[in-house]
Amino acid sequence: MTSDIFEALENVISLGCERVLTSGGENTALEGTPVIRKLVEQSDGRLVVMPGGGITEKNLRRILDETGAKEFHGSGRRAKASRMEFCNTAVSMGALFGPAEFSTKVTDRDRVKSMLSIAREAT
Repeated sequence: MTSDIFEALENVISLGCERVLTSGGENTALEGTPVIRKLVEQSDGRLVVMPGGGITEKNLRRILDETGAKEFHGSGRRAKASRMEFCNTAVSMGALFGPAEFSTKVTDRDRVKSMLSIAREAT
């Protein structure tokens, strides 16, 4: 996090970094789209500004179109059910709202393929 995202970009560039992953200072890249656009413009090809945070096949095209970004970060994940044979849903092992502890997140090949296809069409 930074108090001045545009100054921070210049600092990252001066360190010789080749890319920076950002949500534009917001909770998701979609919410940060206006700032990400400004970062892409400010970087002027000196490094890759890579939007990330909540990117899915449903919002990727909009994010790429509105920011001018050429790369993105997305997990393409889905929930995979636990192999537990017995799940007592009346008892929580730490998750506040239950079912999440009976599954795990894994990368979904089809979601990744879909996002890659969308990105290729956008560039």
